[in-house]
Amino acid sequence: MVRGKSIRRKVSQLIVPRLEGRRLTDSTYFEKIKRLVEQGIGGFILFGGKYKDVKKALKELQRISKTPLFIASDLEQGLGQQIEGGTLFPSALAIGSAIDTENKDDIKLLREAIQIMSQEAIEVGINVILAPVLDINTNPENPIICTRAFSDNPGKVTWFGREFIKGIQFLGLIACAKHFPGHGDTERDSHLEIPVIKKPIDTLRRIELRPFADAIKAGVQMIMAGHLRVDAIDPDSPASLSYKVINGFLRKDLGFKRIVITDAMNMGGIKERYNEDEACFLALKAGVDIILHPENPESVIESLLSKWEEIELLVEGSLKRISKAKERFSIMKEGMEGLGSTIDIKAKNKVAETLSKKAIKVIKGIPEFLERSILLILDDDNSGAGNAFTDTLKTKSSSIEVIYIDSDNLSSERLRVLKNVNSKPLIVGIFSKVSAWKGRSGVNQGVYQLLKDALRESYTSTVISFGSPYILDKIEADNLIAAYWGSDYAQRGVGTLLCEKAT
Repeated sequence: MVRGKSIRRKVSQLIVPRLEGRRLTDSTYFEKIKRLVEQGIGGFILFGGKYKDVKKALKELQRISKTPLFIASDLEQGLGQQIEGGTLFPSALAIGSAIDTENKDDIKLLREAIQIMSQEAIEVGINVILAPVLDINTNPENPIICTRAFSDNPGKVTWFGREFIKGIQFLGLIACAKHFPGHGDTERDSHLEIPVIKKPIDTLRRIELRPFADAIKAGVQMIMAGHLRVDAIDPDSPASLSYKVINGFLRKDLGFKRIVITDAMNMGGIKERYNEDEACFLALKAGVDIILHPENPESVIESLLSKWEEIELLVEGSLKRISKAKERFSIMKEGMEGLGSTIDIKAKNKVAETLSKKAIKVIKGIPEFLERSILLILDDDNSGAGNAFTDTLKTKSSSIEVIYIDSDNLSSERLRVLKNVNSKPLIVGIFSKVSAWKGRSGVNQGVYQLLKDALRESYTSTVISFGSPYILDKIEADNLIAAYWGSDYAQRGVGTLLCEKAT
């Protein structure tokens, strides 16, 4: 059945598809995006792009839109996570390690970082920050949360969540707490399949749900429903499509009256069981307001229009919540565009560097840099990592031997590693990012076996994880250091730590 333009616009307001920042200078692509805006699309989730290009394009899209657009982006680590030219901050777990919640100077540093993140988002044209992550990383084998969580302690996650929500929303931005009801205690990546949480409801209330309940009290404007099944609430459907989870538990039990958004609808956890049109319909029926990242937004809109009689009241309710949220954007006026420029670039980078260095923790031993050391870089992501770490150590000893290992040369270099390491001091830098679709948070089995063998051959050993600290739990070495992420700041920080103890 053909529907009128007004109804089409109403349904379109509930859809937030992907926006490729790197393609915004492509006129054909940009015209396609503009057509979506003219049809009344609710907004976009932005991935990538250069600062000036993105800022110019977003300003034009907002200009032609009859209703303010949601411009959302995954900025868990600040604008630099997505946009070239933005400041990149440490992972949440690194920040959780760096900041003493009882220390006034640390709290001031954290708030300064959140302010920079928020101001840079405003200046480029982003108005919805898909953060903070309120998952509690209670499972060391979690392949997708891990370093994205502030802690494995519910109280600590709750504290950091409140700080981020208050800081992000202070200037009119919308913060989005995720991934409800809690993605921390899983061993599956919802980008690939549906994880299942089997804890009793009392345990969930005490642990997983605690940060979300507090976020609601703190006034968070948006909550993201995760693609995970929580058997204590609904054993049949993922949370993002569950009436019991969204309308029943989140809305009625926890009292959340604002916007509920799905996690990305292109994720394998949904696609393996549902076609996209069906999943989006079920999400709306469950009480969700915004459908995030459908692969085919036009098809979804047409499908929902065909079910208008079933969803009309739901759509009207969602539009009221969406309109109220978009009223916040009136705070973000033209005069605020220069906010991100008021802080010197060096000052921004200094905050990120300070957090990175404060995060570094010696987990075991008293690390030192001995002469004749072998430096082994284990790059689980084939990213060419470790240059800043290597360069820092070479300032102390130009004779250090460096061996770089990734999956491409793992087999061919194995014998060389074991021969050269024999009875020598060994320093190992492990680089392994937590990322969507990867399916694990640790190193692959071949790299792990080489590490074990090299440690047995060495005279003394120091192992640094420039990623998940849980990698270190399975490693028998004399000294263990957690750096939490692999930025140049973190690499230089660890390198300096070792050089200071050089003998």
